[in-house]
Amino acid sequence: MTNQEIARAFDKVAFFLALKDENEFKINAYAKAAKSIRELPVPVEDLLLAGEDLTKIDGIGKVLAQKVEDLVIIGSLKILDELLAEFPDSLYEMSQIKGVGPRTILKIFATHRIRSLDELKHFLERGDKLAVPAPYECRIREFLKK
Repeated sequence: MTNQEIARAFDKVAFFLALKDENEFKINAYAKAAKSIRELPVPVEDLLLAGEDLTKIDGIGKVLAQKVEDLVIIGSLKILDELLAEFPDSLYEMSQIKGVGPRTILKIFATHRIRSLDELKHFLERGDKLAVPAPYECRIREFLKK
């Protein structure tokens, strides 16, 4: 598993925890770990094979080091699997919309059952209005024009 794949998994955990309005510290820990792993000059797999201590990586404590190891060895992450049992994975792609955060994405999902950028685009193309404040809808429409 590449550093980018590990970082993406951690980014997803942070995103879905934010959707659940979880503890900000926990959300930030996953986001920081994702950034650190993404910026590592060597593959995490190589570090593990060499027996290196992953807690030496900025933002990686014992708990997250174990989760990195699980991802590399098992290929999955229990917390992410649990979050994906609650939310569709495709919601994560909506986090690309600048200025639209997890609460707004959750509202779109909960109110309209929109699960992806494609569904969001089709919804708006039909002329339907989103149940979000106008500035957010404008940002979404602008993003989808690109």
